Amino acid sequence: MNKKGLTVFELVVTVSLFSLLALVVVPGLQSFFVRLEIRTALRALTSGLGTARGLAIRDNRPVRAEVVARRLQLSVDDGPGWRVIRSFALGEKLKVAANSRPVFSPLGNVSPLCTITLNVRQRTYRVVISMYGRIRVYGDG
Repeated sequence: MNKKGLTVFELVVTVSLFSLLALVVVPGLQSFFVRLEIRTALRALTSGLGTARGLAIRDNRPVRAEVVARRLQLSVDDGPGWRVIRSFALGEKLKVAANSRPVFSPLGNVSPLCTITLNVRQRTYRVVISMYGRIRVYGDG
C-alpha cells in the first residue's frame, strides 16, 4: 500500500463531495449577494435624499435630487443652472427609475412628489418622497 499520495477512489470521493457542496452553497450565495446589493442601494438612496433635505435646510437654498445612470446626484441652483455637489452610486446590476426630479426647499418640503423604483431579479422596491420630505421604502421582494 502506497502511503505517499491519494488513491483514485479517495480522489473521486473528495471531488464528488466538493462538487455536491458547491451545488448546495452557490445558489444561496447568489441570493445573498443580490439582497446585499439591494440593501446597499436602498441605503445609499435614502442617505442621499436625507442629505439633500439636510443641505437645503442648512444652506437655506433649494437642492435637487436626480437619478442619472444608476447614480443619485444632488445639485444646487447657482443662477445660470444646476451644479452637481454630491453623487451617490446605486449599484451596477439594478434598474433604477424616477418619475420626477424632486427639489427640496429650505423648509424641508419637496416638489414635485417623487417615487424612485429599484428593480433586480423580480424584486421591486419603491422609495417614496412625501411633500414634507419624508422618505419611505416599500418593497415586494
